[in-house]
Amino acid sequence: MYKNGEEILLTAMEYRLFLIFANHIGQVLSRNQLLKQMWDVAGDFVNDNTLTVYIKRLREKVEDTPQNPER
Repeated sequence: MYKNGEEILLTAMEYRLFLIFANHIGQVLSRNQLLKQMWDVAGDFVNDNTLTVYIKRLREKVEDTPQNPER
């Protein structure tokens, strides 16, 4: 993935979260919907706090101003 011509490196879980959002453009997803799709590779459940951290990290990488996201 690229932003302003520069490659953005994502972790596996950040990428999975990005794909969920990319596959649901224009839709509002609940935390429960996201959590159901965020099982990690080992089959462990991703909890609410972990989801919050992944969303924060993804915003920091994708957004110009993460505190006021546009995407």
